[in-house]
Formats: sequence, structure tokens, C-alpha cells
Amino acid sequence: MKRLYLPLVAAAACLVLIAAQNPDPPAVIQIIRESIKEGRGPAHEKVETDYARAFRKNKFPFYYLALTSMTGPGEVWFVNAYPSFAAVEQAEKEYQKAGIKGEIDLLDARDGELRSGSRSMYAIYRKDLSYRPDLASVSKSRYFTIQSFRLKLGRMGDFMAGSKAINDSQTKADLKVPAIAYQVVAGAPEGLFLFLSPMESLKTMDEFPSMEKAMADAMGAEKFQDLMKSTGDVFTTVETSFFSVSPKMSYVSKQTEDGDPAFWRPKVAVKPVPKSKPVEKSGQ
Repeated sequence: MKRLYLPLVAAAACLVLIAAQNPDPPAVIQIIRESIKEGRGPAHEKVETDYARAFRKNKFPFYYLALTSMTGPGEVWFVNAYPSFAAVEQAEKEYQKAGIKGEIDLLDARDGELRSGSRSMYAIYRKDLSYRPDLASVSKSRYFTIQSFRLKLGRMGDFMAGSKAINDSQTKADLKVPAIAYQVVAGAPEGLFLFLSPMESLKTMDEFPSMEKAMADAMGAEKFQDLMKSTGDVFTTVETSFFSVSPKMSYVSKQTEDGDPAFWRPKVAVKPVPKSKPVEKSGQ
């Protein structure tokens, strides 16, 4: 987690309402994907916990959510939330202040020894492609699915039409799983869209087959099948990833923490200090 390169990715996702004081998803997110060396996960978590502590101590004005991959490569995605790109510039200026810079520079050196690589990207919120973002709650989110769609050049019109058909059918079926859409504008090849869906429990995934059927019924079976068949013509790749939320590595607002203090601020058990036995004096 470093500078503007502050910890990422997913979403997810959705990390999306990280700026809890803002009722809408953040206009801009920065996603940093950190690939962790095998066997160095616990050490990396410790360093990232120290990052979050440093930002909290210095009252850094921007927040981020840490997502640990459950599928694919061993990564942590840090999702930084900003109301604008002007705020991204402001974050860099805040970072340069003497109080926090020295601490973060030292942590950067420790963190670099635990990673095999990292990548950063910026994305902008697409309200027109999102579904029920009002249902998303970072405070209660424990998992995220992040769907990545990479469009073929020249297929934006098909993508927009298909997304509208999907959202209309979800609305008609009254599905309760939000999907917050972001368009990547820097840090990845052209045409990458991310759909972040927060979940309170993984049991939500057990309901996906019935939700897909409800959506297909709402759209019409034939139209739904035609839409699915056209996927290969519109996208280069489609990928779904699962993540778990890491409260230790995240830096979220007090409002978010207050939504579920037991999760975000767990009490640390303090081991009692054993009483020392009195020293017996030897007889003279």
C-alpha cells in the first residue's frame, strides 16, 4: 500500500461505498493488485495492518478496502475510493506531509520484500451499467465477487444493449444482489469493465442458479439464450473472482466501522501476566 499507489482491486467491488459518508459509489477508484510470495501471507498481513494503523493515526482523509483473493493467484486487492481525480491529486499532497511520509516509506521497504509483483489501475463509476447500488453496504460486506469483462474493439454498442437487457430483467425479477460497474480508464488494455458485488455471506452464491433462472424467465428464455450465445462475439475474456474482506488490512471510515464494530474493531484478548512467586529466603 503505497502513496497514490495506496493499496488496491474488486470493486467488490465494491468496496464501492468505502466513502461511507457518500450515499453513492465513489466516482473514482484506484485498484492495486499485490501478488504475495508463497508462504508470506501472514507477514504481508502484518505489514498492511501497520499501514492501516499509520493512516488512521495520521487521520488520512481517504479510505481503502482490502480484499484477499479466494480464487486465482494469491493476491490482495486494495480499493481506494475518491470523489474525483482532483481528490487523487489531493491524496498525494496529503501523503507528502512529514508526519505520515516517513512511516509509509519504512513500511514500503518491508512490504516490497513480501510481494512478487503489483499493478495499479484507475476506474470510473458507470451508474448506467450498475444494478441496485443502493443495496451495497461495506459495513456488512464480508465477501465480494468481481466480474471482469474485456470488450472487443467496436462492440461497445452491443455491450450497452446487453447490459440494459440484463438490468431490466433483474429489476423485473426483483433480485437483491447489487452490481456496481466501473470502467477502467488507465492501467489496463482498452475495454475493461468491472462489476463488483458485495455479499454478507457466501451462501448468496447458492442462490445464483435460481436467480439466473428468474432473470431468464423475466427476459424470456429465447432472448436470454440469444444474449448468452453472443457473448463470444462481444467479449475477449470474461472472468469471475471471489474475495474475502480483510478488516485488518483495510482503512475505512468510522461510520463504516460503527456499522459492525465487532468485525472492524475486534477486541484483542490480552493474556494475563503471570504473578511472580515470592522468593523464599534461605535460612541462615
